[in-house]
Amino acid sequence: MRPSPQSRATSILLAESNPQIRTAVRSILLHYEFSNITEASDSKAFIDTARTASYGAILLDSGIPNLDAVAVTRFIRSGKLGINRTAIIILLAHRSDMTFVYEAREAGVTEFVAKPFSSSVLMTRLVNALEKPRAFITSEAYTGPCRRTGREEPDIEPPKQRLEDQVPTPPEELVILPRQAS
Repeated sequence: MRPSPQSRATSILLAESNPQIRTAVRSILLHYEFSNITEASDSKAFIDTARTASYGAILLDSGIPNLDAVAVTRFIRSGKLGINRTAIIILLAHRSDMTFVYEAREAGVTEFVAKPFSSSVLMTRLVNALEKPRAFITSEAYTGPCRRTGREEPDIEPPKQRLEDQVPTPPEELVILPRQAS
Protein backbone atom coordinates (compact mmCIF):
# COMPACT_ATOMS: atom_id res chain seq x y z
CA MET A 1 0.00 0.00 0.00
CA ARG A 2 1.46 3.31 -1.11
CA PRO A 3 0.98 6.33 1.16
CA SER A 4 -0.46 9.57 -0.18
CA PRO A 5 1.70 12.73 -0.23
CA GLN A 6 -0.18 13.99 2.85
CA SER A 7 0.64 10.79 4.73
CA ARG A 8 4.30 10.90 3.68
CA ALA A 9 4.58 14.38 5.22
CA THR A 10 3.63 13.02 8.67
CA SER A 11 6.27 13.39 11.36
CA ILE A 12 7.11 10.01 12.88
CA LEU A 13 8.77 9.19 16.18
CA LEU A 14 10.47 5.79 15.96
CA ALA A 15 11.23 4.47 19.46
CA GLU A 16 13.10 1.18 19.13
CA SER A 17 15.81 -0.14 21.44
CA ASN A 18 17.29 -2.67 19.01
CA PRO A 19 19.63 -0.85 16.58
CA GLN A 20 19.15 -3.41 13.79
CA ILE A 21 15.35 -3.23 13.95
CA ARG A 22 15.49 0.56 14.24
CA THR A 23 17.65 0.74 11.09
CA ALA A 24 15.36 -1.70 9.26
CA VAL A 25 12.18 0.22 10.16
CA ARG A 26 13.84 3.52 9.19
CA SER A 27 14.83 1.98 5.82
CA ILE A 28 11.25 0.79 5.26
CA LEU A 29 9.89 4.25 6.04
CA LEU A 30 12.44 5.92 3.74
CA HIS A 31 11.63 3.44 0.97
CA TYR A 32 7.98 4.52 1.18
CA GLU A 33 9.15 8.17 1.09
CA PHE A 34 8.50 9.11 4.71
CA SER A 35 11.25 11.60 5.43
CA ASN A 36 10.34 13.30 8.71
CA ILE A 37 11.59 10.57 11.07
CA THR A 38 12.99 11.10 14.56
CA GLU A 39 14.58 8.20 16.41
CA ALA A 40 14.80 7.34 20.10
CA SER A 41 16.70 4.32 21.38
CA ASP A 42 16.00 4.39 25.12
CA SER A 43 13.31 5.46 27.59
CA LYS A 44 14.87 8.83 28.45
CA ALA A 45 15.33 9.80 24.80
CA PHE A 46 11.77 8.75 24.02
CA ILE A 47 10.18 10.76 26.87
CA ASP A 48 12.33 13.83 26.14
CA THR A 49 11.55 13.68 22.42
CA ALA A 50 7.83 13.03 22.91
CA ARG A 51 7.59 16.03 25.29
CA THR A 52 9.32 18.51 23.00
CA ALA A 53 7.80 17.94 19.58
CA SER A 54 4.46 16.99 18.07
CA TYR A 55 4.25 13.78 16.03
CA GLY A 56 1.55 12.41 13.78
CA ALA A 57 2.64 8.82 14.43
CA ILE A 58 4.65 7.08 17.12
CA LEU A 59 6.14 3.64 16.44
CA LEU A 60 6.78 2.34 19.96
CA ASP A 61 8.83 -0.75 20.82
CA SER A 62 7.33 -2.70 23.71
CA GLY A 63 10.77 -3.90 24.78
CA ILE A 64 12.53 -0.64 25.57
CA PRO A 65 14.28 -1.13 28.93
CA ASN A 66 12.76 0.85 31.82
CA LEU A 67 9.71 1.74 29.76
CA ASP A 68 6.31 0.08 30.04
CA ALA A 69 4.85 0.73 26.59
CA VAL A 70 1.25 0.15 27.74
CA ALA A 71 1.63 2.52 30.72
CA VAL A 72 3.34 5.13 28.52
CA THR A 73 0.48 4.88 26.02
CA ARG A 74 -2.03 5.55 28.83
CA PHE A 75 0.13 8.47 29.97
CA ILE A 76 0.24 9.95 26.45
CA ARG A 77 -3.50 9.48 25.95
CA SER A 78 -4.29 11.13 29.29
CA GLY A 79 -2.60 14.33 28.10
CA LYS A 80 -0.14 14.37 31.02
CA LEU A 81 2.77 14.39 28.58
CA GLY A 82 1.43 17.62 27.14
CA ILE A 83 1.44 16.88 23.43
CA ASN A 84 0.92 13.90 21.13
CA ARG A 85 -2.32 12.91 22.90
CA THR A 86 -4.08 12.09 19.62
CA ALA A 87 -1.02 10.80 17.76
CA ILE A 88 -1.26 7.41 16.06
CA ILE A 89 0.54 4.92 18.32
CA ILE A 90 1.65 1.70 16.69
CA LEU A 91 3.00 -0.78 19.21
CA LEU A 92 5.87 -2.92 17.88
CA ALA A 93 5.40 -5.78 20.31
CA HIS A 94 7.54 -8.67 21.48
CA ARG A 95 4.45 -10.37 22.91
CA SER A 96 1.24 -11.15 21.10
CA ASP A 97 -0.77 -13.09 23.67
CA MET A 98 -4.41 -11.99 23.93
CA THR A 99 -3.96 -10.53 27.42
CA PHE A 100 -1.22 -8.18 26.23
CA VAL A 101 -3.09 -7.26 23.04
CA TYR A 102 -6.19 -6.46 25.11
CA GLU A 103 -4.17 -4.34 27.59
CA ALA A 104 -2.57 -2.41 24.73
CA ARG A 105 -5.92 -1.81 23.04
CA GLU A 106 -7.50 -0.63 26.29
CA ALA A 107 -4.55 1.72 26.88
CA GLY A 108 -5.26 3.45 23.57
CA VAL A 109 -2.85 1.87 21.09
CA THR A 110 -4.01 2.59 17.53
CA GLU A 111 -2.44 -0.48 15.92
CA PHE A 112 -0.59 -3.55 17.14
CA VAL A 113 2.27 -5.12 15.15
CA ALA A 114 3.84 -8.30 16.54
CA LYS A 115 7.54 -8.94 16.02
CA PRO A 116 8.90 -10.27 13.76
CA PHE A 117 6.91 -8.39 11.12
CA SER A 118 7.18 -7.77 7.41
CA SER A 119 7.45 -4.37 5.77
CA SER A 120 4.04 -4.86 4.17
CA VAL A 121 2.36 -5.49 7.55
CA LEU A 122 3.97 -2.41 9.08
CA MET A 123 3.13 -0.18 6.11
CA THR A 124 -0.44 -1.45 5.82
CA ARG A 125 -1.10 -0.63 9.48
CA LEU A 126 0.64 2.75 9.30
CA VAL A 127 -0.96 3.89 6.03
CA ASN A 128 -4.44 2.72 7.08
CA ALA A 129 -4.10 4.58 10.38
CA LEU A 130 -2.96 7.74 8.60
CA GLU A 131 -5.40 7.70 5.71
CA LYS A 132 -8.46 6.25 7.44
CA PRO A 133 -8.25 7.75 10.92
CA ARG A 134 -10.72 6.52 13.51
CA ALA A 135 -12.61 8.90 15.74
CA PHE A 136 -10.80 9.86 18.95
CA ILE A 137 -12.81 8.90 22.04
CA THR A 138 -12.53 10.62 25.42
CA SER A 139 -14.54 9.17 28.28
CA GLU A 140 -14.05 8.31 31.95
CA ALA A 141 -13.14 4.71 31.12
CA TYR A 142 -11.18 5.12 27.88
CA THR A 143 -9.21 7.67 25.90
CA GLY A 144 -7.89 6.81 22.46
CA PRO A 145 -8.93 5.89 18.95
CA CYS A 146 -12.30 4.21 18.50
CA ARG A 147 -11.74 0.49 19.06
CA ARG A 148 -14.30 -0.50 16.43
CA THR A 149 -12.29 -1.23 13.34
CA GLY A 150 -14.81 -3.20 11.26
CA ARG A 151 -17.64 -2.04 9.07
CA GLU A 152 -20.80 -1.18 10.93
CA GLU A 153 -23.11 -2.39 8.17
CA PRO A 154 -22.52 -5.73 6.48
CA ASP A 155 -22.03 -5.92 2.72
CA ILE A 156 -24.15 -9.08 2.52
CA GLU A 157 -27.86 -8.88 2.00
CA PRO A 158 -29.87 -11.29 4.18
CA PRO A 159 -31.29 -14.30 2.33
CA LYS A 160 -34.73 -13.95 0.80
CA GLN A 161 -37.46 -16.06 2.31
CA ARG A 162 -39.08 -18.54 -0.07
CA LEU A 163 -42.83 -19.00 -0.10
CA GLU A 164 -42.53 -22.72 0.70
CA ASP A 165 -40.44 -21.87 3.80
CA GLN A 166 -43.39 -20.05 5.31
CA VAL A 167 -45.59 -23.16 5.49
CA PRO A 168 -44.82 -25.46 8.44
CA THR A 169 -44.02 -29.05 7.54
CA PRO A 170 -46.65 -31.50 8.82
CA PRO A 171 -45.22 -33.98 11.39
CA GLU A 172 -45.99 -36.98 9.20
CA GLU A 173 -43.63 -35.64 6.49
CA LEU A 174 -40.67 -35.30 8.83
CA VAL A 175 -38.06 -38.01 8.42
CA ILE A 176 -35.80 -38.89 11.33
CA LEU A 177 -32.61 -40.60 10.28
CA PRO A 178 -30.80 -42.94 12.67
CA ARG A 179 -27.40 -41.78 13.83
CA GLN A 180 -24.51 -43.63 12.23
CA ALA A 181 -22.00 -45.23 14.57
CA SER A 182 -18.57 -43.77 14.00
